[in-house]
Amino acid sequence: MKNLFVGLLLTFSFISQAQINHYWYVKVDDGEKFESVMKDYFLKVAQHAVDNGNTFTGWSVWRKNWRTETHKYNYIIAVSSKSIENLTSPWDWNPIEATGVAQEYIEAEWEVFRRDTYRVDSFVPGTFDYIVANYSKPDDLAKQIAYEVEYITPVMKELVSKNAYGRSGWNVQHKIYPSSSNEKYTMMTVDGYPTWTDAVKSFDSQYGVDNYSDWNKTLKKVHGNKTMKASTNNAFGYRPIYKLIVSTK
Repeated sequence: MKNLFVGLLLTFSFISQAQINHYWYVKVDDGEKFESVMKDYFLKVAQHAVDNGNTFTGWSVWRKNWRTETHKYNYIIAVSSKSIENLTSPWDWNPIEATGVAQEYIEAEWEVFRRDTYRVDSFVPGTFDYIVANYSKPDDLAKQIAYEVEYITPVMKELVSKNAYGRSGWNVQHKIYPSSSNEKYTMMTVDGYPTWTDAVKSFDSQYGVDNYSDWNKTLKKVHGNKTMKASTNNAFGYRPIYKLIVSTK
């Protein structure tokens, strides 16, 4: 286990205008205590840093529903920055100035599962408390990003504006680091939902029902007869639901 935030800050929003997002996937044994410390102490420090610094634009904590044997982390702490330069610069993080209490006196522990840095390629903003992160590894990453940005983004804008499928926000991101042929996933699309029910419904389909009716109509409305090929051999290889626990404004 590692003491939380020893000289480090994590901030981010899964669906935001920030260009660079950094994620810590962590395993927490005492979730109730962890969430309390995040809300009562670290939110104040993070908000102070966002309001008074230049290195990052947001901070948030998300709980995964649920932890599985193959993916044993149960929380994500995330950072948003406008650029790689901001993310890799010394962070504006001053716990004593923000709260009057040094962070070494705050008890909170985690076990790091992995760390990833992503770039947001396109987004549709919205309000949501749950997200479905659709992790994938395209055969041709550049081709898939072009498909998501040029072809899917305008469709998502239309769907979100109509609250189709309960979706209230969306974005697409690709992984910057770590990078290797052994990486299981290299990009993700993120769907935002206002409720747990809406998020779970996104996995459902009904026999005898045209579950893609709104999608096909919107695709036709936005693009007409235009088509564009995707490159997702490993499409949506992993699709967890995350609940927002706390975030900066």
